[in-house]
Amino acid sequence: MPSVAVNVLSAPYQVHVEPGILAGAGDALRKLSASKRCAIVTDDVVAKLHLPRVVQSLQAADFDVIPAIIPTGEKNKTLVTVSSVYDTLLSAKIERATPVVALGGGVVGDLAGFVAATILRGVPFVQMPTTLLAMVDASVGGKTGIDHAVGKNLIGAFHQPSCVLADPETLKTLPARELRSGLAECI
Repeated sequence: MPSVAVNVLSAPYQVHVEPGILAGAGDALRKLSASKRCAIVTDDVVAKLHLPRVVQSLQAADFDVIPAIIPTGEKNKTLVTVSSVYDTLLSAKIERATPVVALGGGVVGDLAGFVAATILRGVPFVQMPTTLLAMVDASVGGKTGIDHAVGKNLIGAFHQPSCVLADPETLKTLPARELRSGLAECI
């Protein structure tokens, strides 16, 4: 699988880019984690498009999957949403070894990363970006955060992912405007 090493001193990881990689997510995560469980944070739009394929792959790799589906959009990147994800994961009795997967764009990645950095004082984190901007920016570097009434991304932490699985096939599901916006951000 094509990959790029991100050599962060404290936590090096690989970014894997391959069409169809989400269908093999279970095998990739199984190499990273011996945990029996895996949490997935995604939004209600991405859940309809990509969640079933990822869940099927994780279950085939012997993971019990804990989904936490949040409302889509930047306006939901708040402590209220984080609290609802905490409720879901803590009610499911996740453990320190349970990976938290971000399946979605930058909002999901930022929020899920913040949850992974703070729940149980930090659990493994995996990025599965589904937008162009998330693939080239938000999923790398360990930037996590949520918004506050005063401004964007004012509450956060640096928490490097264990790996990034980027599937270019997900870009086919994006509206043209969002794809163009992602290209403009890349430039």
